[in-house]
Amino acid sequence: MKAKLLFALPFLVPACFGTLASADTLQVKGGTVSVDVAAQQMSRLLVKGEKITTVRSLDDPSGPQVLVQNDATTGDVFVGFDGETAGRTFSLFVTTDAGETVQVLLHPGEGAAKTIELVPELKAATQTGAVSLKTNGYTETVTAFMKLMFNRQVTDGVTYTAVDDKGESTAHLNLRTVGYYRAAGIHGIVLYVTNTDTVPRELKAEQFLVKHVIAAGVSNELLKPGDSAQVYIAEESQ
Repeated sequence: MKAKLLFALPFLVPACFGTLASADTLQVKGGTVSVDVAAQQMSRLLVKGEKITTVRSLDDPSGPQVLVQNDATTGDVFVGFDGETAGRTFSLFVTTDAGETVQVLLHPGEGAAKTIELVPELKAATQTGAVSLKTNGYTETVTAFMKLMFNRQVTDGVTYTAVDDKGESTAHLNLRTVGYYRAAGIHGIVLYVTNTDTVPRELKAEQFLVKHVIAAGVSNELLKPGDSAQVYIAEESQ
């Protein structure tokens, strides 16, 4: 699974994950994001709605080093450099308290210090319609359940069963079930969808909001020929 983003309820995004007015906002794609930062000043990195808990890097000992400070209280990361960085790219792997790991490619250059807000892909998708939800009064449970499905995790009271399904094909897509999640009052389905057409095809979460479905999310809204995406569906247990 290409775990890239976290589920968030669309109607909670403005309240809980509002974009910082003073920050440059960048969306994570494929688990990676490229960031332009100041070469001579310290810049601040944060992940939207989450706290960065771990930062890993590997520098060339013969060249300039990236200096990293991780604030344990806020979860923000501050980066700077101790030498000439012209033409160099630095790589960090940051992991958040939600289990999200992102590779951050730092490109030092001219300019002032800045704040960069990184938006995981599924969370970013909530702003463009890639995740849809039917409001039903227990949003926190649904949010936590969708996060577990996306990250292929389980916790107390939640089980996961992997399946080997050959799938079904439509005129343009192949849909294959790869797993089931179950918890009290709710269960989930993880689908693997492949574009079998010769032209790009859109994949919208709204397509999966049928009867009994309370939330749906997709990892990629536009599939090129041969591309695949994960679909996450939460349903009320009957």
